[in-house]
Amino acid sequence: MTDERLRKDALDYHSSKPAGKISVEPTKPHGTARELSLAYSPGVAFPCLEISENPDDAYKYTSKGNLVAVVSNGTAVLGLGDIGAIAGKPVMEGKGLLFKAFADINVFDIEVDRTDVDQFVEAVKAIAPTFGGINLEDIKSPECFEIEKRLVKELDIPVMHDDQHGTAIISGAALMNGLEIVEKNIAEVKIVISGAGASAISCGHHYLRLGVNPENILMIDSKGILTKTRDEAGELNQYKSSFVRDVPKGGLAEAMNGADVFLGLSRGGIVTGEMVESMAARPLIFALANPDPEILPEDIQAVRDDAIIATGRSDYPNQINNVLGFPYIFRGALDVRATEITENMKMAATHALAQLAKEPVPDDVAAAYGGEQMQFGPEYLIPKPFDARVLIWEASAVAEAAVNEGMSRISADEFDVEKYREELEARLGLTRSIMRDVINRARRDRKRIVFSEGEEPTIIKAAAQCIAEGICDPILLGHPERILAVKEELGLSFECETIDVRYDPRRRGSYADELHIIRGRKGVTRRDAITLLKSPNYFGPMMVHVGDADGYLGGIAHHYPDIVKPCLQTIGPASDSHRIVGLYMMTVNGQLMFIADATINIYPDSRTLAEIAVQTAKVARRFGVKPKVAMLSFSNFGTSNEMRTDRIEEAISIARELNPELVIDGPMQADTALVPEKQKEFPFMKFDGPANILVCPNLASANIAYKLLQRVAGAEMTGPILEGLAKPAHVLQRGDSVRDVVHMAAITAVDAQRHARQRL
Repeated sequence: MTDERLRKDALDYHSSKPAGKISVEPTKPHGTARELSLAYSPGVAFPCLEISENPDDAYKYTSKGNLVAVVSNGTAVLGLGDIGAIAGKPVMEGKGLLFKAFADINVFDIEVDRTDVDQFVEAVKAIAPTFGGINLEDIKSPECFEIEKRLVKELDIPVMHDDQHGTAIISGAALMNGLEIVEKNIAEVKIVISGAGASAISCGHHYLRLGVNPENILMIDSKGILTKTRDEAGELNQYKSSFVRDVPKGGLAEAMNGADVFLGLSRGGIVTGEMVESMAARPLIFALANPDPEILPEDIQAVRDDAIIATGRSDYPNQINNVLGFPYIFRGALDVRATEITENMKMAATHALAQLAKEPVPDDVAAAYGGEQMQFGPEYLIPKPFDARVLIWEASAVAEAAVNEGMSRISADEFDVEKYREELEARLGLTRSIMRDVINRARRDRKRIVFSEGEEPTIIKAAAQCIAEGICDPILLGHPERILAVKEELGLSFECETIDVRYDPRRRGSYADELHIIRGRKGVTRRDAITLLKSPNYFGPMMVHVGDADGYLGGIAHHYPDIVKPCLQTIGPASDSHRIVGLYMMTVNGQLMFIADATINIYPDSRTLAEIAVQTAKVARRFGVKPKVAMLSFSNFGTSNEMRTDRIEEAISIARELNPELVIDGPMQADTALVPEKQKEFPFMKFDGPANILVCPNLASANIAYKLLQRVAGAEMTGPILEGLAKPAHVLQRGDSVRDVVHMAAITAVDAQRHARQRL
């Protein structure tokens, strides 16, 4: 993209209505006179009085605890330099957007038209009571050091100058992982830092805390290496002086000779191929100047094939992006009401990022980067910015560090890090929150779950995650050599049971005998049984039927009938089940609901519709949902004279006979089921508020409905969940992500626990 095209697109983007990038939205109802009297006068007086008695109650009654000020005077904006406070406002709004998008933190951007340190500090101190934290931004060096130091000391809320510390925290994680890959000791490596501004100095100090030898860092400003001679001549300020070395004067070329690590925080194009050639074997080269790095990755690769490279750009691997730091550091600090952001908290963030990079990468992250397969190695040192797990890992590490250090208003006795991680996961969506509870239940009693498509990369990655989280003990069906090859390709080294069904003696022995017994009167001979069991889609359900596994999952590479049919023919229906039902759990706009039947019953009669409602209600209760069932149709309660809905009306009567406690009503249109205002037209309805179970009149309508909700409304889907089988078996959808598979494995495991209890 040309600079002129980028300029036009950026200006159009920022000027499109509404102008700017952030806004303020009400968080409390305000549509009636009563609500307004609570929001403002006279009701607002009561929280004001409470806060006057106890200032900490501001966290309870106001938005302070989730509100950060992004404060700048515009003296060092994004490489644009000193452009002034108001000219920097688009950047500060952008920072606010990132806070909200990545960590659900609200922001007011504050542009302070003061360059004097004292005046700037006083201005920020004056507005500080409004906020739970202060993010300083784009303030030039050396003033930024003094400003941050004073505000940290004089305020009792977290203050961080991101330009100083963000790059240090994130590049520190890349440094740790890069050195691990090239097998070098951090205490022995020689590091060259090009640049001596706020970010460079902060990186230097952070690296020292990581274990770098002070004598092994050479820092370079525009006039050369920071030497003792220059310091004695009065050329260097007090902040640069901490990186003075007693070495001969020289420039970048002399410093890089024999260096193990290059960190560029200066300007584009200043590093040559000859400088790179002079570095030590397997060097780390972090060229972070933006938009043009000190040297382009392709120019490095032209002279060396052993270098590990990082930049600040998104179009190359290993992007050192500050968005991996500040949103999550403030999230953790705010949630424990920290009084400051300490070095220990920053170090916790670095270690969390470094460790997360070694975990398998979810498919949704790969999809955000064009389907690129990522695993820990030279081109994947740190997590990607769109990896939602960063919120959970980094914010919880920061919060825990604050609590342990005594820097929070929450004591160690009050803080449960696992519970906090669950709260963070809930911020990523209702589905994650619900499934975290399911996963926790699965972990209490690990069950054996067999996966029929054990050679599929998605299944193998999901199995690794299931083992890591203690969800279940996976059994993979497939060729062991192929499974091992995929594991090696993905960089995974977990151990679990693998079965090659072709050579397993049970196929021709006990399993064939049992399948012949089950299906003999359906025309299946023993020889037929041996042939059928050659398919993992039959072998897996048979393992569950005879008790060699506790649950079954399949379908990620097969059509739905190819998975369901073997389950029905081997496991079969439960003795007390009314009907086999296929349903989806979905969350949309913060609302949880179940939709049925979307996979099994094509055109159900009234009895079947009733059984679908009853069976789906059973599933909802297992997820902690009190069922409210809406039987959907094209009309409300038979208002159409042309086409009565007798089938649905009869189904409701049967459902009430099958389960007198069930809250169910209909036939009704979908908006009546979900919109309270619409329900007021029908005061006789058996429930008010949105229904959480939607029973569609046939499979076609249910299938259309859930796919429209998924694609158009962005609903998160879990399923299809099969209900009514004698033992746990569920079907995956073709193209499911690793997270989807893990969620279905957890559901299957919890189902297996329930079946085990019922047998006792």
